Amino acid sequence: MDFRLVGDEHAGHEIIFKLKQWDDAICKMDVQNIIRLCQSDVSLFDIGFELQGVKAYQELWRRYAPFFQGEIKVFRRNINIFSRDGLAFLHCYSKLDHASGVATPEIPWCRTTLCFQKTAGEWLVAHQHISVPVDFETKMSKPIHFLD
Repeated sequence: MDFRLVGDEHAGHEIIFKLKQWDDAICKMDVQNIIRLCQSDVSLFDIGFELQGVKAYQELWRRYAPFFQGEIKVFRRNINIFSRDGLAFLHCYSKLDHASGVATPEIPWCRTTLCFQKTAGEWLVAHQHISVPVDFETKMSKPIHFLD
């Protein structure tokens, strides 16, 4: 996993470990584990809505679960982690797709931000923001492309 750390390097590596746990829980659609990794007042700003609190977040993942059948993987690019004094955030490009690595064209890359707060010695997700770029003239999403 390629990433860039700014700030407290030790905390940054703890965040990478937590991100791997987070991605694993998502790939397994383990809603209980996803929730365990969140603050009780977690908030989410998603492409089409926002929510507040662990119960609303749990319900969201329960609704998502049927759409993620088979082996899936969280793909991430350009991970940047900023950490200091019990607070950290990361931003990257991400998408959920088939674990095979064969890209599904209709599944877009999203811009993702995760904010973490350290509580009782454990980093927990306090906020998540997911977005896609939009062309304001056409009001259509703009795909994110990478030059590899």
